[in-house]
Amino acid sequence: MSLMQVLMDRNVLSTEQCATLETHVEATIINGADATESGESSARETAPSDTIFETVLTDYQKSMGQGSRVLKRAEQDAPVLREQITLKGLYSTGGMGQVWIAYDEILQREIALKELKSSMSDSTRNRERFFREAQLTGELDHPGVVPVYQYSADEESGQFYYTMRFIKGRTFTQHIHEYHSQRDASHQMGVTADLIRLLSKFVSLCQTIAYAHSRQIIHRDLKGDNVILGDFGEVIVLDWGLAKKLGDPLFDADRDTVIGSAEEDAEESLSETMQGEKLGTPAYMAPEQATGKIDQIDYRTDVYCLAAILYEILTGQPPFSGRSIVEVLDLVIHSTPKPPGKRVPGIPTELEQICLKGLSKNRDQRQQSARELADHVQTWISERAERKRTEEERERFFSLSLDLLAILDARGNLSQTNPAWETILGWSNSDLKTMTVRDILFQEDHQRLTDDLDQILAGESITAVEYRCLCRDGTYRWILWNASLISGESSIYLVGRDITERKQTEQTFHELLESAPDGMVVVNSTGQIVLVNTQLERLFGFQREELLGRSIDVLVPEQFRSGHSNHVARFFKSPDFRPMGSGINLKGQRKSGEIFPVEISLSPVRTEQGMLVSAAVRDLSHRNQEFRPS
Repeated sequence: MSLMQVLMDRNVLSTEQCATLETHVEATIINGADATESGESSARETAPSDTIFETVLTDYQKSMGQGSRVLKRAEQDAPVLREQITLKGLYSTGGMGQVWIAYDEILQREIALKELKSSMSDSTRNRERFFREAQLTGELDHPGVVPVYQYSADEESGQFYYTMRFIKGRTFTQHIHEYHSQRDASHQMGVTADLIRLLSKFVSLCQTIAYAHSRQIIHRDLKGDNVILGDFGEVIVLDWGLAKKLGDPLFDADRDTVIGSAEEDAEESLSETMQGEKLGTPAYMAPEQATGKIDQIDYRTDVYCLAAILYEILTGQPPFSGRSIVEVLDLVIHSTPKPPGKRVPGIPTELEQICLKGLSKNRDQRQQSARELADHVQTWISERAERKRTEEERERFFSLSLDLLAILDARGNLSQTNPAWETILGWSNSDLKTMTVRDILFQEDHQRLTDDLDQILAGESITAVEYRCLCRDGTYRWILWNASLISGESSIYLVGRDITERKQTEQTFHELLESAPDGMVVVNSTGQIVLVNTQLERLFGFQREELLGRSIDVLVPEQFRSGHSNHVARFFKSPDFRPMGSGINLKGQRKSGEIFPVEISLSPVRTEQGMLVSAAVRDLSHRNQEFRPS
């Protein structure tokens, strides 16, 4: 079917109008052929005048806020070739323009129509900027930029508009706020599938801006409200009204283009675009924009705005907020944004660092391109996927391990446990889902736990930490814990081993030490003191806390200490029981520095932790005095 037939079927052209149009077309073809043969352009003499195709914009149903806009020929006696657009409703409005949802009656498709507000159309500069917005948008041939269909301008009526594809979806900001509302309601922490999806959309956004930068175009007003996430996976950057093409003289006079600057006391939304000397949106504005340094605005300005969107993805709010635009601009210029992890616990450290790098006041310290920022986030996502596979393997290991295994979030919630928790402590998986690690510890250990968690979240692992853990039946067992931060996350990997029997044995051993008449000290293979009894404390004048963990050399006279460690090492290499009264002349040194004669017995003790040596120390001072000649 020919285009002419389609136009007649849809009552766009009458039969007479089609006949007239065919005559003009045939004359153009014939005259064009003649011109080719003769070298002359006689077709221009017979072809329809350009004025036949001049159009005007006519509004209908203005009183109802909608209508039909028909583009038709200016000459009423000429055949009417018309393009009809029906406005269905106002979609959004901004500083310079407003966007309508419209319907293309010719191609029968829903479109978006953006028009320059009548209050703005009197300014030549505004009209130029509106045209350049359409032109720059149309120049960006990329899936992440809405395609422009047509531009129309009528200087006489002051009506300027362009049409483009209408994207069904919601703004990035709406998706971000929905994610954080659900996160707050469910008390979720850390990395979720929804967060990963938002980050993937963010990477697509960065890639679109990287393409624009390759065309020497910077957006200058990036924010979540200017990005649409389509219903079918599209990530579309909108509103290129403040875009600048580097080297374009039209934008060298930005300071002269004051479209409506906000006053200091304006109750304007901090997420709305300011235009004029400070181009952009305060809550997402780079410092060089906030200070009005137009000459410093470049690709890295868009990188800052992208990082501000990333900050909102992580925290649910822009980097800075305040009661007025002036207050926000001052924060943008002078203040450091609060780390995302301080606003929302569980934000991975790597993501936080990527975000804060992009928000640097110094442009040279940011990611130097939108592509670099995209690569950093995508690398984190890819590594996260690899970690996810590791977690699946860990899940299989969890079910097999006889030790207590768990994953804790930053607040100490037990996000994952293994069956050993029920075997050893009696707590079922359903019990633990509503518990934190504090719930299974004694109250007096809570502060120590807080300190340990802070240490781990700072990146430092802890090993061999003992805690008494409550059982479901009200008893308790001793658990030896090792913990470390999971790479790329704010979660803690916890491994616990039941040492209750060992602790009971140690308690029995300690009671035996306390019942001994002599001073008793137990050392490990490195010569460190692990146990002492009360008699030894009195004998040497030390408190127990002063001795535990220190070298046994602290009890040896200073003149003998240099070679004493070798004696200890030789004994552990060939351990053997040595009784009191072996005839070795030995001396000890009290805390006061006093040196006194002693007699020592040594007993090797094999334990799960390795070889220990128990030494009984007897003071011989009184005995020597008894045998001293009178």
